[in-house]
Amino acid sequence: MSMEKHFIQEGKIRSEIENFLRNELMWAGYSGIDIQKTPLATRIVLYVEKPPLVIGKKGRRIDKLTRILKERYGVDNPAIDVQRVENPTLDPNIVARRIALALERGMNRRRVVYKALKAVMNAGARGVEIILSGKIVGKGGRSRAEKYSQGYMKKAGDSLKLVRVGSTQSYLKAGVIGVTVKIIPPDTVFPDQIEVSPRVEEVTVDEEKELEREEGEEKKEGEVKEKEGEKEEKKEKGDEKPRAKSKKKVERAKKGRAKKDDKKEKSDEE
Repeated sequence: MSMEKHFIQEGKIRSEIENFLRNELMWAGYSGIDIQKTPLATRIVLYVEKPPLVIGKKGRRIDKLTRILKERYGVDNPAIDVQRVENPTLDPNIVARRIALALERGMNRRRVVYKALKAVMNAGARGVEIILSGKIVGKGGRSRAEKYSQGYMKKAGDSLKLVRVGSTQSYLKAGVIGVTVKIIPPDTVFPDQIEVSPRVEEVTVDEEKELEREEGEEKKEGEVKEKEGEKEEKKEKGDEKPRAKSKKKVERAKKGRAKKDDKKEKSDEE
């Protein structure tokens, strides 16, 4: 077998394993798998929302999966490792599967999609896009696609590798509806993002001395102005006191004149 056929055969087996596990672990919140081949065994990592449903009572279900992978798909010494998805709301496969199950129950598609958009954005995602394609209207309607999006989403370029994509199918009476979900995680940093940091100028020793000298001169000027202000205040206070004394003298003189006038009037009457 040539190298090309070998890799094609491995890709087909991987695709069959993924389809089998997706159908088998649907209720456990299946997200994806990671296959790593080692000299001793083939390590298969399962990412699910509910690991206890995969393991089963006393590990019976995981033993069954290991046996099926070995006998049906020819995996050499499969070792299954089950890991929990940390944030299921940010996983596109889990979100797509939730939408598909809600559509199969007969719920309104727009209400389901908008609820999913809100949940993903509240979880901290930078952007989300949900695409429904198929006979959405119902039996007798034409096939079409509806796109719902919120936040920021990349459409082209090498940055598409940073966008998580998940898809599944919803089986209704009118036909099959495809559900595709694209999510940009909150910690994603795109190559075209540029952060401009403020420039920090280096100050030499001579500049520091000049700055200190200028500060010293400013302090001296401030002290001189304060002294001049105090002198002016003292002068104003000194001018106010003699004025007050002069006012008292004027009042005494008036009283003296009034007394003299009273004496004259009395003498004239006598």
